[in-house]
Amino acid sequence: MNRKGLTLIELMIALAIVSVLVAGIYRTFASQQHTYAVQEQVVDMQQNLRMAVSQMMRELRMAGFGRPDVKMYGPDGMHGVYKNVVTPLDDGTGVTIVGGFQQVATVATAAKSGETKLLLSDASGFDLDKRQYLCINGTESHRIKSITGNEIVFYSNNGTNDNDGELTEDHYAGEPVFRMLAVTYSIGTSEGKTCLLRDDNLGAGPQPVAENIESLRFRYVMANGDVLDVVPANRRDETRMIQVTLVARTDKTDPELDKVGDGYRRRTVTSNIQVRNLGFL
Repeated sequence: MNRKGLTLIELMIALAIVSVLVAGIYRTFASQQHTYAVQEQVVDMQQNLRMAVSQMMRELRMAGFGRPDVKMYGPDGMHGVYKNVVTPLDDGTGVTIVGGFQQVATVATAAKSGETKLLLSDASGFDLDKRQYLCINGTESHRIKSITGNEIVFYSNNGTNDNDGELTEDHYAGEPVFRMLAVTYSIGTSEGKTCLLRDDNLGAGPQPVAENIESLRFRYVMANGDVLDVVPANRRDETRMIQVTLVARTDKTDPELDKVGDGYRRRTVTSNIQVRNLGFL
């Protein structure tokens, strides 16, 4: 009976061919895995950028909604600090904006121009401390002097405590009532990561909006067209557009980039946001 088998040389050749094929498959798999991991990091980074830009654009556009003025701020400014709708940080890395960002109630009973009191559907969203600023229907804002049940009384127009303020126009039942906020955007850290932070100045402190936002810069376009990195205090109300530049980076490094940098991939986004309400103040 004629039996045939593989010689040692044939077996070694077969093993060599299989090794080459396995090595090729492994390299292809490793390359695809690396590409997938990089794309996943890039997608996460871009989502963080979109989230950061979307949040800021919405609120920056609404800055000044409610037409805040001296009678709303009080003599020392909102929270004793902010006397303007737009208050940039001196180093250009943050900004505080004032506006009616949160609807928390409606007008319960119609009130006439000149009246000093207003009945709300629910006054629990306000207090006499940090939540003492309100906007009625986006047309006028006041600082609350006292709250009795759902009835509120305003401070006077000149910021003193001994006279009540007056409504500047008629208001009707069902009109929206907003909480006026001083919202601060800045860069900081949260859980060891550099983040875009948002602080509504109600006591909770800065909260992260988007992770791995490495840099935040603001520039300001004034009513006469000047573009400023630093806005003097006496020109803050002239702001008409805010240019925001954010730099985001991936959460993890890419080993292939270690030789030409720190290994992180980055994206930069610049948005020009028109502060529409400031032209009406």
